[in-house]
Amino acid sequence: MSTAPRGAGRARPATALGRVNAEAVANALERALDAEQRRVDKGHPRTRARALALSADPYWDGPDTLPLSVDTSDGGTRELTVRVAAADSVLAVVHALSRLGDDVDHLVVLTPLEAADLGETLLGSFLGEEVMRLNNWELLRGELKVTRIDPRLYSGSWVWLADTLRSIRATQPLKLGTGVLKLEQALSIAVSVRFGRDPGEQVDSAALLEWTRNPASVTAFTHLPDAESERLRSALEEELGAVPRVLFTLLDRGHALDAIPIGLAFAELADAAHQDGADRSQSARAAQHALIRAQERYFGTSQPDPAHLREFAGACTAALLRMLDGTDGDHTDETVRRTEELLFQLDAAPVAQASRLLDAGLHTRLADLGRQITLALGEDTSADPPRPQDLREVETALVRLRDHRRHGARHKQEQGRAATDAVRLLRRLALGTADAPLGADTPANARGWLQVHVHHTGWADRAASAIWHHRSDVPAFAQALDTLYRRVRRWRAAVDAGFATALNRWNSGHGPGDTLLRVENLQHQIARPLAKGSAPLIVVLDGMSVEVAVQLAESVNAGGRLTEVVRAGSRGRPGAREGALATVPSTTNCSRASLLTGRLTVGKQDRERAGFAELWAAPAFGAHQAVLYHQRDLEVGAGFHLSSAVQQDIDVTDKVVAVVLNTIDDALSRGREGDESTWEVKQVGKLGSLLDAAARAGRPVVLTSDHGHVWDRGDGAKTRAGESARYRTGEPGDGEVLATGDRVLEGDGTLVVPYREDIRYTDRKEGYHGGFSAAEMVIPVLVFVPVLDGARRGQDPRSQNPVPEGWQRLDAADREPVWWTQPLEGTQAGPAAPADAAGRTPAERSTAAPDRGKPAGRAPRKRAVLEQIPALFGVEAAAPRGLGARTTATPVFAASLARVPKAPAAEHVAALIDALEAVGGTHPRLPVSAASRAAGGPESHPRAVRFLKMLGKVLNVEAYPVLTLTDGDRSVELNTALLRQQFPEER
Repeated sequence: MSTAPRGAGRARPATALGRVNAEAVANALERALDAEQRRVDKGHPRTRARALALSADPYWDGPDTLPLSVDTSDGGTRELTVRVAAADSVLAVVHALSRLGDDVDHLVVLTPLEAADLGETLLGSFLGEEVMRLNNWELLRGELKVTRIDPRLYSGSWVWLADTLRSIRATQPLKLGTGVLKLEQALSIAVSVRFGRDPGEQVDSAALLEWTRNPASVTAFTHLPDAESERLRSALEEELGAVPRVLFTLLDRGHALDAIPIGLAFAELADAAHQDGADRSQSARAAQHALIRAQERYFGTSQPDPAHLREFAGACTAALLRMLDGTDGDHTDETVRRTEELLFQLDAAPVAQASRLLDAGLHTRLADLGRQITLALGEDTSADPPRPQDLREVETALVRLRDHRRHGARHKQEQGRAATDAVRLLRRLALGTADAPLGADTPANARGWLQVHVHHTGWADRAASAIWHHRSDVPAFAQALDTLYRRVRRWRAAVDAGFATALNRWNSGHGPGDTLLRVENLQHQIARPLAKGSAPLIVVLDGMSVEVAVQLAESVNAGGRLTEVVRAGSRGRPGAREGALATVPSTTNCSRASLLTGRLTVGKQDRERAGFAELWAAPAFGAHQAVLYHQRDLEVGAGFHLSSAVQQDIDVTDKVVAVVLNTIDDALSRGREGDESTWEVKQVGKLGSLLDAAARAGRPVVLTSDHGHVWDRGDGAKTRAGESARYRTGEPGDGEVLATGDRVLEGDGTLVVPYREDIRYTDRKEGYHGGFSAAEMVIPVLVFVPVLDGARRGQDPRSQNPVPEGWQRLDAADREPVWWTQPLEGTQAGPAAPADAAGRTPAERSTAAPDRGKPAGRAPRKRAVLEQIPALFGVEAAAPRGLGARTTATPVFAASLARVPKAPAAEHVAALIDALEAVGGTHPRLPVSAASRAAGGPESHPRAVRFLKMLGKVLNVEAYPVLTLTDGDRSVELNTALLRQQFPEER
């Protein structure tokens, strides 16, 4: 954009000149002849000049001569023949004049030259001895092909607008139709483009604040002529009110580029200045003093109206919330960092540390959670684990952390997961004692121990891996994670000791008729019953542990094409996920060969292929054709998902297909590409393509493994030499058992195997398998069936997609242990304990540790309001019940609902609001499936996400984030304060 310094006239560059048409030529010539006639009428002699110099783009695509009719002074018309020529230099002008012969009445020369360029001699050859300038509105009329110009635009006060539209048109197309160019439309185009939008696009408060993030645009605006900038400012102030008024005051004082951080700083200071409670009076006064300093610094004597400043600060807060829900994490971080910097400059660092929007406040809350975790664990590592009543302050700290608006930001989700996983581990620890690590969940037999790992300790392994991989910049939180991880490892060692004792007893004494699920009978008990319909696709993820399986199951279920099923329980009891036992040792050549052949054996790929085909060819298995593919068989060229042979076999639905993938097992020796603990379908070789192919073919899928694994977290040691990393011959020592029986396939039926994770017998690797821990010995068994098209369209899945006989769908609520998603009974956090202006919670201000014999935490005492400080922001009262009904009864809601095609019913929206409000807090959250269910929507993850996004379109008026999906679309969050602001009740 070419602009001149504010207050100075701008030169007219050649590129700003318009191209003229025949109508413009006729108008210009008529004006020139009228001027000549007026000179004659005043007694001047008639000039001999028949040529007209017209300031224009030197381009003419019309005929060489034009027949024109021009009006005469006596009211008649005169027919003329006019030649039009383009001349971009003095020589070209001279050449054009040489062509003025008797065959035409006049010559019109289109030139970008000024009068000074031509000189007196050449100017004497032209009418009026000048280079005539066309009215820019007339030029625009021809250029834009509109039929008429609004007469108001010819006023002198709008001359600049013609120049603006022409400069805009030089860089981007303007499509205005063929009607009248009205003043409002022309001004709207100018406002849009000058403030960073496409021509004619609406500029609202949000767009105006977005504009301040572009230094080039802001600088260009400051260099506009006074007439233009003042008109644009007035238009926006008249249309939008408070936000542009405050913003342009900041612009005049050189602070426009910091507009959003300044507004955020005012919002934070106002909140802190009106914190309630006598014990906060000092910090509130300090914030009030900083607020006064901020007003003087940024506005000087041009103090805005308090109501305008309040609205501006609210708009800046909403702008940051939109950034948080966007993808530009770097710019969001910069905005937050700059806001904190401004607060520090105002001596208001404690305000930043107490914020629920800024990183300083997030770090304060993380530190508080870390301190509460450390207190709950205690210093004595040999004492009992924390009891449920000891976790109340921890749960309160977690609620307060989740209440921070940046907690769920996309680029901070790992931090949020680590915090949540830490509390989950504390809950699990609190369910046991030193003598009984599993507490009431302690199993009585091997079958129970196997299921405990599937439903409890495998999940704990997942959470432990997450906190081990997390790297925190908050020392108190990092230290708490380290202490917790070490405590969990000791707890897991105690649990594995119980597991090993029970399993070894069963392993050496089970009978041939024992139905406990294990690798050698897994196909018989799981895959064979599924083959009564379409033959299953069996995917063996070599090395997959329960820790990995529960994550992959989430990923598969979230995909929407497959739904998880389990074997129906007996005596009316619901079914549950299952696990199977690996062989001893839990290695690939023993356990995978036994899994694929259906009998205890040792072998490699050739034996696996032959044994798999032989197993399914037997009459007891239905005499099916069967084929087994290993990972190398899946290699294809660029552009292909699966080889044609694999795809064709999957499409033949009466053929049993098995595939072995080694991605997880390979990570044990080579490590993973990144330092992360999470596993998704897309990270495991061809798994996604195989699942998609099975879903298209209508096949059930069995997702299982041959053994699990343990990771080397740097605390293991090579105790002695062995035949493999996790087994040896000889006598057992501490942390080891001597395994015997028919399922011990190495060492002549007797083998020493460790159950402790920190024992190895070979050089260090990233991870190991072969041992006797639950993580190695328990094989996850996941079964999925396709979701048919009707079910995906929202029809009843029970009628559209019946599960195989003897199976049932696994309800979303039953996929996770209760302690994974909910606080323990009696530990539910109340309202989050507020921090003072130094960011300290009441627990931090207390020097005494809580009495571990009593429930921690006390109900907060009632606090008084600081009435002596004038309010910048009002203090919001607690929301009464029925918020959903009151919201949907407002006129704003009715209008918003009408604007959204295929919007959910109002009662569904109300039900969701009420369900979220019942959670408590200013930003309550629910899992996506639970929120959708509460609103009467679908429960499958992808359809629930789409349903909630549709609800969000209704509630997120003007793109303000009232209802948002967070945690990677796994949770839905309601901003209750913004909800009440956007949907005000009628009084």
